[in-house]
Amino acid sequence: MKLIVRAADYAMTDSITDGCLKAIRDGILTDVGLMTNNADHARRAVEELKKYPHVSMGQDLNLVSGIPASNSQFIPSLVDSQGCFISSSARKKHNLFEIPYEEILIEMKAQVERFITWTGKKPVYITGHSLATPEVLRGMEEIAKTYGIVYDCFSQPDLPTGNRWYYKHQKVDSNDRKPVYTLQDQADTDVVSHIVGGELNLDPQHQKFALLATHCGYCDGELLTMSTFSVIRGREIEALCSPRVREWIKENSIELINFQDYLDQRDCSL
Repeated sequence: MKLIVRAADYAMTDSITDGCLKAIRDGILTDVGLMTNNADHARRAVEELKKYPHVSMGQDLNLVSGIPASNSQFIPSLVDSQGCFISSSARKKHNLFEIPYEEILIEMKAQVERFITWTGKKPVYITGHSLATPEVLRGMEEIAKTYGIVYDCFSQPDLPTGNRWYYKHQKVDSNDRKPVYTLQDQADTDVVSHIVGGELNLDPQHQKFALLATHCGYCDGELLTMSTFSVIRGREIEALCSPRVREWIKENSIELINFQDYLDQRDCSL
């Protein structure tokens, strides 16, 4: 098996960037999904990743966390009175899912243009972040087609992702319809055992490619205000840097690749 190890939300906060860099430097991380809406965070993250050319960079299009890339006057349905994105938690709690398609496209295009300007290339794929209305999905498909970018790393038919560790802990809160993953549950999640103990439900001997999806990052105050995925990110860094996980890779003859490697090798076999 050839395994891509991806971390979402790269550059959403500096703490997430630093956690991803730790998992690259001392662990097995091979791909990140860059967020470009916060210019200061993203520019730093792009510069730091230049030290690790073996890591591919996709793009996580973000419409719910932090500040927008475009002028907030042009996307009033996406932002609050302070000009920040309306969070996914607030949207789910107050049923704020009617967003004009034109505003979605404006913001997505601004984020992709920043990626291209700051990196000098297109992302190897685009995917979303915590908001999947029909209009958002349609917008991502249109952006992918317009720019000639692979749409959604999670929808490739020959790229299984297995069972993720956080699904078994999430509980549906009937008051706001948002799955609850408490800080204690996150702290108690044994990501290492999930991977090496077979709960991923991947088959290294018979599957050619696979994608291991993570949300690496350190937990700080900024992250706690922006994401319900907080403490678990540290557990995921721990797993990607774990000797037990490296031994599992070795025992199963798994080859670590990035997403561009996957695209190149997949296309050669067609």
